[in-house]
Amino acid sequence: MKIQELLPPETNQISDLSFLETELKNRQLVMLGEQTHMYGNIFEMKARIVEYLHQQLGFKTIAIESPMYDIWKMNQSDFDSKKLNDAVWGVWSNTTEFQRLVNYIKDNDLKVIGFDTQIMNTQQFIEDFFDFLENRELELKLDEDDMGIIIEGVLDNGTFDEDDINFNLYENELKRILRELEKSESDETNFYWNQFVKNLLACSRDAYYNTEEILTTDFANKNYNIRDAQMADNLLSYLGRNPDEKILVWADNIHIINDMTSIKKPVVKEFLPMGSYIHKALREKAYSLATLHANDSLFDLGTKKWEATPVKRGSFEYELSSFTHPYLFITSNQEALHRTRDTRLLNFIDFTEARLDELYDGYVFLKNAKLPIGETPKDTVNIPKGPLVNTKKINPLKNGENLILKGQILDTKSGKPVPFATLILKSEEVYRVADEEGYFELPVKKEAMQTALLELSSLGFETRKIALKDLNEQVYLEPKFEELNEVVITGYLSPLAVLKKAISKKKTNHPVDPFNFQRYGKVILNTNDTNELDFEVVTKDYDRGYLSPYVITQKVEQIKWNTNRNPEKYQNTGQFFSYRQNAIRYSNILHKRKYKKFELNFIKSNQPEDENTFIIAFQTERNKWNYTNRGYPTSYSGRVYIDKQSFAIVKVVENWETTLNRDEIKIYYKGYPGYDDIQQTTIKEENVCTYSPISDDGKYYATRYFNRKYSEFLNTENKRSHRILELDSYLFDFELNDVETIEFEWKQKDQSLLNRVNYNPAFWDSFYEKLRLSKIN
Repeated sequence: MKIQELLPPETNQISDLSFLETELKNRQLVMLGEQTHMYGNIFEMKARIVEYLHQQLGFKTIAIESPMYDIWKMNQSDFDSKKLNDAVWGVWSNTTEFQRLVNYIKDNDLKVIGFDTQIMNTQQFIEDFFDFLENRELELKLDEDDMGIIIEGVLDNGTFDEDDINFNLYENELKRILRELEKSESDETNFYWNQFVKNLLACSRDAYYNTEEILTTDFANKNYNIRDAQMADNLLSYLGRNPDEKILVWADNIHIINDMTSIKKPVVKEFLPMGSYIHKALREKAYSLATLHANDSLFDLGTKKWEATPVKRGSFEYELSSFTHPYLFITSNQEALHRTRDTRLLNFIDFTEARLDELYDGYVFLKNAKLPIGETPKDTVNIPKGPLVNTKKINPLKNGENLILKGQILDTKSGKPVPFATLILKSEEVYRVADEEGYFELPVKKEAMQTALLELSSLGFETRKIALKDLNEQVYLEPKFEELNEVVITGYLSPLAVLKKAISKKKTNHPVDPFNFQRYGKVILNTNDTNELDFEVVTKDYDRGYLSPYVITQKVEQIKWNTNRNPEKYQNTGQFFSYRQNAIRYSNILHKRKYKKFELNFIKSNQPEDENTFIIAFQTERNKWNYTNRGYPTSYSGRVYIDKQSFAIVKVVENWETTLNRDEIKIYYKGYPGYDDIQQTTIKEENVCTYSPISDDGKYYATRYFNRKYSEFLNTENKRSHRILELDSYLFDFELNDVETIEFEWKQKDQSLLNRVNYNPAFWDSFYEKLRLSKIN
């Protein structure tokens, strides 16, 4: 086999790549592939090839497998490295090695385009889409709000929900818009929107038709055909409009395959890659260059373990690894590749037989592919159910050295059970949730019966604290609200009208510009009645405003460890404070279109502080992510508090409750570690966001985030386990002018490290006093 030795990826030299001048003679479009978007030194080797092809062969356009729309949007303003990283998929932009390409593009003023059908900034796309139609006087034949909801579901979640629009009607409307665009003048804007609508149509068909997962470990299968065909159309259409440009394509190996006909493996052979369309259209003007490696192990981000991936004897990778040099180029234009060989190009582990000269025009081999510097594997916290006739004291049941208290929680007004109420014995580190009928079982130590205090709470009820020794078999909670006729509340406004006005005034009443604040956060993670994690932290945070799609970033300033039983696992603030905490930004009850799909009612609080607010209770029968922001079926309900004068949103309370059976767990937790033997899980989650006017700008800023998620598991041996994660954050000392940008932890990992600072007793003594005096706590 003929090989060409290459210099290491990290070198700045490109002289070793001079052979590419002959290899790529007369090529106009060169596709640079990589194996699974996973390895940093492969990114860097590709960046080095880009540098050579630009300097020596005149390639000045980089087409990246990232959203065509988002990169087009980025190009509407002056080039900025951060904007490019924001518009490119995080598998690249979150790594140090990819920044070599980003910096080279900036320093050499190269043109960047995207060709992926998918979209990153969905909300902006939807608004731009409707604005474009209006500017072009293209009347939408379907309801705009319903259409917007459908598009969001397609682009954000890969699902098509026909509750509002039938797929055929929706598809025909997009086709009609395309026909109208074809009649229009083909200016630059029309060209791109024509492609964007085709991309949207492709994503919609993908979501509608590819509902069943294809069970295979291969990267290639027919489910990708729709996307690959449209990505090819995006590139070929662009080239047709810009026939003199020489284009470098940055993509995954799987998309740039020239010809799959030599593969006989079921499922895989039905795949039609983007490269096959391009190869057919451009012939000798296109070139595909794949990268591969001979790693014998793989870091599994799910299990957080290294798994063996042995290289098959006699395979293409095996033969390449026998060469002493670690970096090689292999052209397909040689006899040694004109036969079928085993290769792992289509799979992490398994080998597939294929004609290597037909798959790609050339190969770059790295004996050892390395994980990106910025892509540090992170652990995730996976926060995984007839009434009594008297009110006598609970008779504890003995369970070894402990006791079991059984009872039921009821509504004092109606006498009905209170489902999924939360029970907390904080001093004993015991958390439980009642079942759907309000029944509970509470394990306690004998000595706790005389001293412990039980806290009970549920959405819409007064929180109640009871000494264990006074606990009855029936425990009553007092309703906190009563439902009122809307005429009594306002005389003319309906809940829908009030919520609509509050949503329309979000931009006026809530911050859209970046700002800083201090956060006092307390985190408790409890597993089976033992606190696995308990710490307090003070951070400086950076919030880009509620319109930004990016999570809040922070740097640690003070830390106090109460418990940490797994210090290797819990290391960064991002593991806890990167959830969808701001309801104004994330909650679908405040979505400019979806709120109309909720059941809304005015309710009246018995709390004096709520006198000047509208309180709207909401719930929905729609139990998919598009409305609940949860990946499993769940009931979703809550309350929105709105200031009567400004219509600012001052508080949002959200509640999720569900019980999943064995079959549902297999669907929604497939691949999650620890779920293989779980036959039932109950999940209750609550999220509370409070907003206050903290400055003279008239805007309401979030001043508290609270989230608690309880999960109970029943395994196949009928043993129960449970876990709770509680996150409580108080926000203060806001800075709106001299705003400090705080980078994501992958860029500045040391800033978000929980052990970045040491415990300072003097600070905490004074800080608690400050909290007390300011009434933050």
